[in-house]
Amino acid sequence: MYDENKLKEEIYKCSKCGLCQCVCPIYLATKNEMFLSRGRYNILNGFYNFNKNLSKNFIKNLDICLNCNACKDFCPSNIDAYKVFSSLKNKYNYKYSIFNFSFIYRVILYFYFILGSLYKIFPFKTLLLNTHIDKMFVPFIKRKKIDISLLKKGKVIYFEGCFNKYINNSDKNASLNLIEKQGFKVSKVISLCCGYPYLNEGNFKKFINHANKIINLVNDDSDYIVCSCDSCFDTLKRISSFVVSKKSQLFISKLIRLDEFLKLNNYKFNIRKDCIYFKPLLRKEECYIPKNVKEFSKKGLCSLMENFFILKYPKHIKKIINAVFFKKEETDNKIIITSCLISKWGLIRGLKKIHSNAHVLSYAEYTEIDLNNK
Repeated sequence: MYDENKLKEEIYKCSKCGLCQCVCPIYLATKNEMFLSRGRYNILNGFYNFNKNLSKNFIKNLDICLNCNACKDFCPSNIDAYKVFSSLKNKYNYKYSIFNFSFIYRVILYFYFILGSLYKIFPFKTLLLNTHIDKMFVPFIKRKKIDISLLKKGKVIYFEGCFNKYINNSDKNASLNLIEKQGFKVSKVISLCCGYPYLNEGNFKKFINHANKIINLVNDDSDYIVCSCDSCFDTLKRISSFVVSKKSQLFISKLIRLDEFLKLNNYKFNIRKDCIYFKPLLRKEECYIPKNVKEFSKKGLCSLMENFFILKYPKHIKKIINAVFFKKEETDNKIIITSCLISKWGLIRGLKKIHSNAHVLSYAEYTEIDLNNK
């Protein structure tokens, strides 16, 4: 990330034009300049000009961000806000923090894991019926057996991620089924977290150690490392900025999204008129989906907020949902597909709040259901 000199250089580049106002989800919902890139750069300019110490409240405010980096896309000076704020958190966060967020996130995952185990027992399943937890835990796609002799195209490593490991393995099963249907053997499943919680709290040291663990699990003879979650993919792609080695370069060269992998192998979709694709803010490229599928492009909405952000700032989340979330009539009786598992989690929660009966599927789950209806 950025050292002190680079930080100053980036901050001074801000022309105070205010274009970030029209794209920042947090500012659109709260109208608070303190949560806007421009407002933060103003404070940082004062900090560096007068050699003042950054306050605890300012460092906390850096967390009030979805990390979508939409402001960079509209910035005429091309300031990378994500790198600026992450570098500042890495420098100052542990000076002010007692508890780190990555630990809290693991606790939450274990809680959901235990809840998921209880969900299988009839009395608990009845209690959780029609809740967002009920929709998250239903494992409706199973692993399919396939003749190993048919898997001759190459070897694939599949990156599982936290959602598949602790909450619902339907996306994992669907992804593995799809990979094998293309003629590839799944040689290994990596079940580690992608490391986003470490980046979110600005703990670069832990992220580097974690990234090395992931890289060391990769075999040189694998053709692809397939990831079915956009948030995991975006985090894994950042490894090259922190770990400079031949292994990390090899890892990045093999890393590919599931939809891109299917596109390379000329996968064909069936047509489903009741589907809507939700594109996460972290996703900059187009997703390989049928042309007839409608795409939701809600300005300022990324359900990433429903996972990490909501754990810290639930009041702001309510404002964001009220400002930009889907309307019930737009989603009723629809299948909403997303290429991000964190978005799936957030969409289920958000749609439940507006009493929508939409069914949320991951990209892999959608394609498997598509296959089953041939």
